[in-house]
Amino acid sequence: MKRQSKIISTLAAAMVCFTVLGACSNNNNSANEPVVSSNDGGQTQTKEEPIVLSIVNSAGGTPNFPTGDPFWEENPVAKALEEKLNIKLKWDVYSGVGKDKLNVTLASGDYPDIIMLSDPARVIADKIAIPLNDLIETYGGDLKKKYGSALNLLKQSDGNIYHLTNSYLPEGATPPGFGYSLQVRTDIYEALGSPKMETADDVYNYLKAVKEKYPKTPDGQTMYPLSGYNRNWGSPYFGMIAMAGSPADSKLYIAPDDSITYWAKAPWAQEVLQFYNKLYREGLIDPEAFTQDYATWQKSKLYPARVAAHIGGWNQTYDVLKTYTDAKLPNAEKMYFQNVVFKFPSGDKPAVFSVSKKGNGAIIITDKCKDPEAAMKLLNYLTTEEGNFLAMNGPEGIQWEMVDGKPTLKQSYLDRWLAGEKQVNIEQETGMAHYARLVGSDLGRTSWGTYWILKDDPIATNDTRAQQRDTALSPYWYDATTIGDLMADADMDTLNKQQAVDKRLYENAFSVILAKSEAEFEAEFAKFVRDLDAAGAEQVEAYMTKMHKQYESQLSGT
Repeated sequence: MKRQSKIISTLAAAMVCFTVLGACSNNNNSANEPVVSSNDGGQTQTKEEPIVLSIVNSAGGTPNFPTGDPFWEENPVAKALEEKLNIKLKWDVYSGVGKDKLNVTLASGDYPDIIMLSDPARVIADKIAIPLNDLIETYGGDLKKKYGSALNLLKQSDGNIYHLTNSYLPEGATPPGFGYSLQVRTDIYEALGSPKMETADDVYNYLKAVKEKYPKTPDGQTMYPLSGYNRNWGSPYFGMIAMAGSPADSKLYIAPDDSITYWAKAPWAQEVLQFYNKLYREGLIDPEAFTQDYATWQKSKLYPARVAAHIGGWNQTYDVLKTYTDAKLPNAEKMYFQNVVFKFPSGDKPAVFSVSKKGNGAIIITDKCKDPEAAMKLLNYLTTEEGNFLAMNGPEGIQWEMVDGKPTLKQSYLDRWLAGEKQVNIEQETGMAHYARLVGSDLGRTSWGTYWILKDDPIATNDTRAQQRDTALSPYWYDATTIGDLMADADMDTLNKQQAVDKRLYENAFSVILAKSEAEFEAEFAKFVRDLDAAGAEQVEAYMTKMHKQYESQLSGT
């Protein structure tokens, strides 16, 4: 009984000390001690200090804010994540050659909890990246749903997943309308009656009509019905083969039996090049389209309004309207380019935009991580709709708010975006974009029907031109999940042959396109294909086919 009384007396004294003095200990509490707060019921609640995880972004790109800038740890998204998850990231961001800086850091053995990088092969081989399977099973339920079967493609030969990606196409999503297309200048198109352009013949007839009615610009310069430039695979014919069914940016033809060849061996390849050759021989395409570089094309053809149509990326002509309006050209407001997708008689469904469910880049949790569970909780949250939207746009209440159950840009911010304000200014205020590469994706649409990045949403910004692009291009995307890394682990002989074939595939096509007659075209096309095989195309194609089928099997979990 005496012992019990003594305990009660001690507790009473402690309570008096707490209520009267506020604390019986030194006022300078340790940073690691919990913060004590009181709720309305007189109960005490303990708020733990945030879990601090170190992270480095070495994946490339120049950050808008220098390393050490308080922005990285104090921006609104960082604060929202700390409030939601009680996790705080201590950032290091490499500019310049991030790979070299990362190698030095790894060699020192003093590396962070989380690393964003381009290629995870070394950190996996060196056992710096820890297996994520159990963490995903326990803390990554949302992440599993978003990746779906694509998680199988992240497994290494030992069955473990060591890295995650960003910019993946979430399970069940379809991307907005981006990619390659035929682009026609609206004022000329409407003046010619806005004819249908669904087939290659329709396009041919349209370009003939342009030449007949608009041989010269108002200031007497030659007008080109179709123009372009030579920049690796950007133009002039890469967009054309995408229109015939070669997955955009792939240089490949995937046959019904899932075998892979270079596009020059596709059933439609000769027809596509013949179409270009016909345009060339009849003067319907700029003869310099295959030799001039991009800057020269812009300066000498696009900006002076000498281009009636162009085949390539939609963004290559999108901004030129400002040049025309600033120059006060007649009818300038109608001189923007519309997007058109057409088909070849023997072609497959156009594949103007390629996306991958696997995604790209890499993010790992290292063997030095103090709290792998917290790291996975963070990465999982950023795959949820709430977390991903937060990372892409910043927290609700700054640049966006919910209106009628849908996220909507505030008018003040919409006006700033439309006025062309630099994104860095709005990043500073909102924190948008800086967490976007942590297992984030801007592909597909949200459950509200918006783009993931509101300022890019043509409905949110009332951008009717982008709405037209979306409508025209969105049906023609291609799932390139199993063709994204077809030369993985290839031996040096196969890799050398691939480089030799790629060089011929690009350079030798021009002699086919520029043939002066049908007979010369036939001979040049046959030689074009023979030269690919002579360089080793068949060996490379066999390897790519093997890898493609292996990835398909892995994707299905078999």
